[in-house]
Amino acid sequence: MAVLGTAFTAHPVGAVRPFVTDDARIVDKGQVGVETFGQLATSEGEKPGFSLRSLQGIGLTDRVELTVGVLGFEYRDRRAVAENLIVQPKVILHRSFGALPSASVSAGTIIPISGNRQRWNNYAMAEASWYLFANPDGLDPYDCWLSIYLNGGAKGRYDAGLGGRQTSKPFWAVGFEVGTLVRQLRFLAETFNGDPFEFAEEFPAFQTGFRWYKNQDVQVDLAWKGVNAGHTGDPNDHWDYSLQLGLRIVFDAFR
Repeated sequence: MAVLGTAFTAHPVGAVRPFVTDDARIVDKGQVGVETFGQLATSEGEKPGFSLRSLQGIGLTDRVELTVGVLGFEYRDRRAVAENLIVQPKVILHRSFGALPSASVSAGTIIPISGNRQRWNNYAMAEASWYLFANPDGLDPYDCWLSIYLNGGAKGRYDAGLGGRQTSKPFWAVGFEVGTLVRQLRFLAETFNGDPFEFAEEFPAFQTGFRWYKNQDVQVDLAWKGVNAGHTGDPNDHWDYSLQLGLRIVFDAFR
């Protein structure tokens, strides 16, 4: 992806994968955003698993973005399994900087490529973002000392094997991004009611890490994620953990 990034004029992207809490922002019309992230996951009693994923979003208009992604694979127990395919439209309702939040809505469908192909996960949510204390040079309004992200909605599962049964439950997420003593290094933390891509995941779940804002062209993320794997109250419940490294680039493609 680094080669791809040097072939076009790049622009910054917002608080998205590998972090779960989404921001109220899309790429500009005619741009393509590429978010690629690898993961090392550990689960109690199992060998570590590896995965590589990628999201590609295109700005259809100044307010509408279409994302297609999580094209990749997971390697666990000497088996490589294709990841599911995600299709997500996202619409900006309001852009703002300062005390008033930016707002957007999005909805997604997870199309099974491997495993049980009769189960289609889905989600719909609203996103609000506050961008506070922008860099005084004024070149990038999203280059802020403090950003706050809030998501709310629902995630569901459609089971074609049960006669077309749809099951849904609430989804929420809250996170923030704050500057450090080194201007290009930001600290991020979030908690959420399970990943919207993963229907079975529930609260408590968290993720924390750092973002290297190299410049307005390139961002690199390092994140540590923890998810309670039981949710049953049983004393044998355990936590699953993962370490993720992500690269984000946006480039002009259709201008």
